[in-house]
Amino acid sequence: MKKARGWCIAAVVICVICIGIWGIGKATEEYPEIGEAVSYAVNDVDDISLEIDEPSWSPFHGYTIRWKVNTESENTYRFDADGTGFEFLECCIDGKWYRLAYTQDNFPYNSLSFELGKGESLAGSVVQKFEDYGTRLEQGLYRLTLEMTGENGDVHYLAQEFEVE
Repeated sequence: MKKARGWCIAAVVICVICIGIWGIGKATEEYPEIGEAVSYAVNDVDDISLEIDEPSWSPFHGYTIRWKVNTESENTYRFDADGTGFEFLECCIDGKWYRLAYTQDNFPYNSLSFELGKGESLAGSVVQKFEDYGTRLEQGLYRLTLEMTGENGDVHYLAQEFEVE
């Protein structure tokens, strides 16, 4: 009888902990708003590619998307983090792409610039919460888009799609 009572108490404690974790997750969930529609061409530069790993999810940080850019191009491309960054999350609604809005207005980042030339690669990650995109995404088709500038000043975009189930 004492053994059964001990198991019941353990089960109740585990249930209370699980409900508490679920409640904290619900209280802290934040969905980004749909921002402006985008209509630029993506992946239009030869010999440069964007790869992403399968996005992972955490209830407190949202999605983490690890990415890598590889190039065999003779040209050099610059990636500028100018306060709002060069990485963007976008979602597809009815066949049209929309940039997700940031969940804060003031960005504490400094300006950074990365250059990428032939045979070089650049890797990074987007952590949804730390990039100010909230902590949740609705079900649907999304893409990670990186903005880069060519030597002649033309802006190009690399993009890779992923699903949120």
